[in-house]
Amino acid sequence: MNKITLKIGKNGTYKNISELIQKVSVTGRRGDAPRTLSATLFDSEQFARASANSGEGQQVFFYCDKSEIFRGLLMTDSRSSKRTLTIKAYDNCVYLCNNKGSFSFKKKSATYIFKYCLKKLGLPLGSAVNTGHIIGELVKKNTTYWDVIEDALSQTYYATGIRYYVSSEKGKIYLRKRQEQTSMPILSLDSNIQSYDMSRSIYKTRTRLILVTSKNAKKGSFVNSSLEKKIGKFADIQTVDEDVTKTELNQKISTFKKDTSIVDQELSVTATGDTRCVSGKCAYVQISPIGAKRIMFIEEDTHTFENGHHKMNLKLSYEKIK
Repeated sequence: MNKITLKIGKNGTYKNISELIQKVSVTGRRGDAPRTLSATLFDSEQFARASANSGEGQQVFFYCDKSEIFRGLLMTDSRSSKRTLTIKAYDNCVYLCNNKGSFSFKKKSATYIFKYCLKKLGLPLGSAVNTGHIIGELVKKNTTYWDVIEDALSQTYYATGIRYYVSSEKGKIYLRKRQEQTSMPILSLDSNIQSYDMSRSIYKTRTRLILVTSKNAKKGSFVNSSLEKKIGKFADIQTVDEDVTKTELNQKISTFKKDTSIVDQELSVTATGDTRCVSGKCAYVQISPIGAKRIMFIEEDTHTFENGHHKMNLKLSYEKIK
């Protein structure tokens, strides 16, 4: 049984409202800016009622076994005739997706763009890995800071085949490379997995790629002959610059092989909760009935704390690590 603590307040004064908890969920997904916390609390004269007011700039802190799981801004509070109070809070990445601006970058890396966006909004930087790749030009008008960062990371991925992700921990925001951890959770039917669901799909699969310029000059191509013999021909055409290099062409083909010219697989599991299992990180999965015995990345996570129990719902990808 996990000991959980929920606090709410501002300016260094926080009230412990753990005794009011009915249910708490913490959720994250790769590609979304903030992690979120949703809680259902008792709201009756029988208890010391929580003074939650989303218009006051209150902060929410949540702990499991004394480890901080979440901190963020209270964004919504709602009371009902059922004598319950529901609250929803977002970590400070919410400022990245709830602020807009116009941006123009030339010959800058995703790391530079990430740091620039944080500095402009006055958000605290934890650390940022060097993404290396230089983006020729990135111009966006009237869009969110988060969209600019995601665009830069997307361009970096298609140029290098390496994924990066943004996360907030203890109030600081980090840019990290998605990679295997030296120590990771194990998900197994013998220990913690309660249920699973594995699906395959070829709906988005393409067996051929043709790379052409805006003037329709062919620059490169790829055919996945072995897969095409099984499922038939599905072709894609992508546009590249006139002065594209051989290295850049090879990288586009490499990314196509890994992302698009495959049978798409997804795994969802419900398991005993482990707070190390969050989006962007990985776990070792052992499910013999579907032949899963490998490292997998976590794409989505929802951790639910209710009646003294902690369970999690995860979506995991079969993507290979570069």
